[in-house]
Amino acid sequence: MRWTWRVLRKRGHPLLILPDAPRPAAEALKLYPAQTLVARTAKALLRAAPRAGLLCFGEKVALAVSADDALLKILSGLAGEPAAAVVAPAILAGNPATPGQRCIILAFDENRRPVAIVKAGMSEAARQLIKSEAAILSAFPQITPGVPRLRGTFQSQQLHALAMDYFPGDSPRPRDLHGLAPLLTSWLDPHKTICIGDIPAWARLRSAGGAAPLLLTLNHRLSQQSVRATLYHGDFAPWNIKVSRHDGSWTVLDWERGELTGIPGWDWFHYMIQSSILVERLPTAALARRVEALLGSRLFEAYAGAASIAASAHDLLLAYLLYNNEVIRPAEGLVPARELLTALAARWNQ
Repeated sequence: MRWTWRVLRKRGHPLLILPDAPRPAAEALKLYPAQTLVARTAKALLRAAPRAGLLCFGEKVALAVSADDALLKILSGLAGEPAAAVVAPAILAGNPATPGQRCIILAFDENRRPVAIVKAGMSEAARQLIKSEAAILSAFPQITPGVPRLRGTFQSQQLHALAMDYFPGDSPRPRDLHGLAPLLTSWLDPHKTICIGDIPAWARLRSAGGAAPLLLTLNHRLSQQSVRATLYHGDFAPWNIKVSRHDGSWTVLDWERGELTGIPGWDWFHYMIQSSILVERLPTAALARRVEALLGSRLFEAYAGAASIAASAHDLLLAYLLYNNEVIRPAEGLVPARELLTALAARWNQ
């Protein structure tokens, strides 16, 4: 069997590997969660090209696939087709700047309609992330709003992979909040409270933050506070979300940082702050104003009341930034996040 693709690159690295056929190529472009205006425009132009029969972009590559290939067997099972009938998948190569780079693979049926997503990794760091994501998806109740269904896992000496349903639709815009409050509110457990100090993320923050004065202050104020237990995604951002074109519901992907019990508000803060830094590139002063506008908004205040964090929202936001800066330490946006923490701590006299 021989598969052919078109390879699109970003900064010299493979970004999208598209099947060299119009329909699956157009579908495959939905894998790329374009956020900036430039990226969205380029994506729209690329999506129009396959429909017009203009598959002339990108480097053309071909690969001979053995009948014993592990990935071919996975795709065959997901598509419900014999291996010989499996069409070339689409591949989103992942961010090469992040440890544990994984590939997102889109499987098609014999009619070249997308049927499932496979996430695969080969390095040790990638394997651990795949393992973590599969574990948390398996641990969720069978029907949990916004959480995709795990269809299966695969392990070999070469790679680890998990499979889940395919979700069509685009990512929300950074300022699109219509689905955010209902989803995060649905993750709150109305029957269970927990002390912040007993939440695993808080223990990691205390360990990483050491004796930093701000952390000591926040720990004194927050560690004994009871809040509503909530599911925690850990990287809740527009590019990890799909919005259904049918009913507008949100499905959240990439659960490798997910936990059954997290700190209320942190996913909301992450959504707003990370998109403001990485997509809109707001300066520190504008970021600080946006944070304060969020905390004073009716939408967030309603959520904060349900989560029992209304009186401590400012402290929890500072704690989120500390966690981002000292525990997560993202490959992009760390400097602006540190500047924002410094500015807000001074602004709020912490």
